[in-house]
Amino acid sequence: MNTKENSTSKLEISEENITVLLSEANISPIHLFSQKDITNFIHSIETNPDIDINLKTRKLVLADPVITGENNLKKISSACEKSHIPIILVLEVESLPELNPDINISDFIVLPIKDDELLIRSIRSVNNFHEVIDDGTITHGELSINPANYEVFIKGQRATLRFKEYELLLLLASNPGRVFDRGTLLNQIWGYDYFGGTRTVDVHIRRLRSKIETSPDNPYIETIWNVGYRFRPIE
Repeated sequence: MNTKENSTSKLEISEENITVLLSEANISPIHLFSQKDITNFIHSIETNPDIDINLKTRKLVLADPVITGENNLKKISSACEKSHIPIILVLEVESLPELNPDINISDFIVLPIKDDELLIRSIRSVNNFHEVIDDGTITHGELSINPANYEVFIKGQRATLRFKEYELLLLLASNPGRVFDRGTLLNQIWGYDYFGGTRTVDVHIRRLRSKIETSPDNPYIETIWNVGYRFRPIE
């Protein structure tokens, strides 16, 4: 890969347009298309012991591999992999043969960028990293769920959940963005032969929220009025 450093990427990219586009899917990208941004990012990786937490708040890295250079790209890729953050490379078709296949990336996009393609690839990459990780843990921001031992952690502290609360959280967190009506939640968690009403769901959701939510204005579990609930990753 060409490692010659330039001050700014030669790719015709509007970072502002990309940010607006991806914000519709609740994705906030880190743009690495200038030497200044790359240098600052590498400095953060090397000096900030909490870089994994900072990265988790951003969810996606977009980079030009030519201006980044192979050595820096390896460092960035390693940091993203450690923090379960996808990295997508944006490049011209002529640069494809220069990519090092040993560098772990989530995906790449060849110019010219098409909005639909960028959105789909970004959503897919983010969802893949927020699904089940190698050890089976489901991670969304500061919330971690380990299905193997029924453990839930929020900000590194174990949350004590009742079994039905845990099942509700696992179902919702495994399907981020999907809206579940109360009837569906009742049937999937309590079973079709359960005689209680959907009010049972509301009670358990309220208890669950009291144990995992840290910001009432920015909750993991959203109420969809007159329908039910959905889980969304926290920025």
